[in-house]
Amino acid sequence: MQEKKEKTRSKEEFRSEVCGLLKEILGAGYETEVSQVRKNNGVMKEALFVRKENSECIPCFYTEELYRSYCMGEQETALAEYLANIVLGECETMKQQAGKFLEKEWIEEHLFLRLLHGEQNREYLKDTVCFEFLDLVAVVCVLTEDGEDEIKSYQLPKHVWELMGFGSADEYFPKIVENTRRLFPEQLVCMEQIVLPCSENEERLFTLQLSEPQEKLEEQKLYILSNRKKINGATTILYPGILKRLGERFEGDFYVIPSSVHEVLVLKNTDGEELSRLNEIVREVNDTQVEPEEVLSHHVYFYSVEKECLLGS
Repeated sequence: MQEKKEKTRSKEEFRSEVCGLLKEILGAGYETEVSQVRKNNGVMKEALFVRKENSECIPCFYTEELYRSYCMGEQETALAEYLANIVLGECETMKQQAGKFLEKEWIEEHLFLRLLHGEQNREYLKDTVCFEFLDLVAVVCVLTEDGEDEIKSYQLPKHVWELMGFGSADEYFPKIVENTRRLFPEQLVCMEQIVLPCSENEERLFTLQLSEPQEKLEEQKLYILSNRKKINGATTILYPGILKRLGERFEGDFYVIPSSVHEVLVLKNTDGEELSRLNEIVREVNDTQVEPEEVLSHHVYFYSVEKECLLGS
């Protein structure tokens, strides 16, 4: 691990230096541009775009993350070379696969949903295919790259949906949920397994498949519901039968606590749990522990076994 060094350049100086180095490494035909990008929940981030003449490939890098690496000891030249390799790799990949990305059948098999805060993203998503769910919104995305620790995707604009001739979005919703579950299978883990040290063999992992035997979930314990990649895992609450299955294993009603867009926590409803206290905890955690663009909601949800549905609080 590199030693931390004293900051020698301002953020603006660093950005200018890296842009210059990038253009030198990539050569003629490439241009760089820095602009603000809107993220989830109205968060704006500064991004560096690299454009090549006559190419649809425009890689994007967030300057704050690059500058943080620089302040921690990475040299500008090394960072520029790293970015250049990504640019060349992505542009070549897109060149080879551009035709596939435009095929209706391929897009259809790679549609998935991301669950976001509704009100804070309403304007941002007005031209994107999405579905309302309580006070949340499920956004339709296309998965373009599925790596071990990260994914690449884009939100599907309404005009592309119409151009591809998918038809009624509402009628297509179950298919997209099914796709999402296939691409990102669900996973449930007891919080204690994350907090307490234990070997891999000692972890008790619940995957909530309908073929799994019934196993009661314990009261007073928090469980983390996400997908196996732990990316956009809050969407798992939309998977058919998941919440009903949890109710059966809890043998009663339970709370769904929005930890972030990547996961939710589930906790059995007991007489000792006050909804107002849980809501306070959610707001405090959102304010102090969760990145602003990853906040899902500011209140807990309640699953009723009798009604077999999730309710807002």
